[in-house]
Amino acid sequence: MRSLRLLPAFALLAAAAASAQTFVFKGERWEVNDPFKLDSSVPPKPVIDSKKGVINAIKGTVDRVSNSGGIEVTLTRKLSEVTEVVWPVPSRLAEAQANVSRGEPAKALDNVEAVLKFFEPLKNVPGSWWIKASLVKLDALDRLENDAATVNYLNAFEKEEAAKLPEVATQIQLTRLMLRARKGDHDEVVKEANSLLAKVDTAELQARLHIVKGNSLLATKKYEAAMTAYLRVPVFFGSETELIPKALLGAARSFRGMDSPALRDQKLETVSNRYLYDIIVSFPVSKEAEEAKKMLPMEERAKAEADQKKIAGGGPLPEGVIMAKPKLADEEKVEGNK
Repeated sequence: MRSLRLLPAFALLAAAAASAQTFVFKGERWEVNDPFKLDSSVPPKPVIDSKKGVINAIKGTVDRVSNSGGIEVTLTRKLSEVTEVVWPVPSRLAEAQANVSRGEPAKALDNVEAVLKFFEPLKNVPGSWWIKASLVKLDALDRLENDAATVNYLNAFEKEEAAKLPEVATQIQLTRLMLRARKGDHDEVVKEANSLLAKVDTAELQARLHIVKGNSLLATKKYEAAMTAYLRVPVFFGSETELIPKALLGAARSFRGMDSPALRDQKLETVSNRYLYDIIVSFPVSKEAEEAKKMLPMEERAKAEADQKKIAGGGPLPEGVIMAKPKLADEEKVEGNK
């Protein structure tokens, strides 16, 4: 069974400059034009390199002009004959993932639908981005909290061959858990999340499950347990940068819930504000940063925004800031989709 790499947002962006788009047929490799690469005309048109194959989505073919002895010959292969896809992250998929992180699910759906449509004929071919695009769509639907649309999509997705892959099956279970949590079935959500945590071994799925668990614990006012679940994400799964702001915001809310006259000496509201500050400074374009700004007192919010601008301008990290991310080093970049 082929392996599946579910890339977080920063890895998608880092991989965007990978090798050229290639379709592998039996014993033959064709470089093909990228339909997502547009020129500067109005309206923009796909950039076409005459030396590369041109994909005809309507006919389900790839056409390539070959020059033999001064005579141009058009060669045609069927998309159904592709045995492997070697393709860097499609720009619209990377943008869709960024849209989800920024709290722009409608834009994410617009971007990801183009990717799903393109890779539909290749969805079960190794190296295709169809699976990842499908999971990004699930994330976008969850952000919209359109439960009816999410259920319809899940029901269709579960019938696909890809749904049998262990990581994909767990992602589907995770989405159904989030649907149940929104209906208030929190005790069962926590129980099932614990069960899944004992079975999955990828950092992304572990992090997502801890957040879902934390959300249900927070909703039932089990603040200390919620805080513990949320903080496992930055402590043990810090590389999952897309999920860190969600975890920090949940932790901040948990500390607010724990605050009481009996715990006044622990200054839990101050601790909460520190997490909110880190979200604004370290993840300024996230949806969680906007939520953090609403929760912080005006003076502390102003300081966080000022410090974030200093960091964006190349300034040093303010004392105590631990979550702000440096630019991804070349050796840390992740290759495409395999």
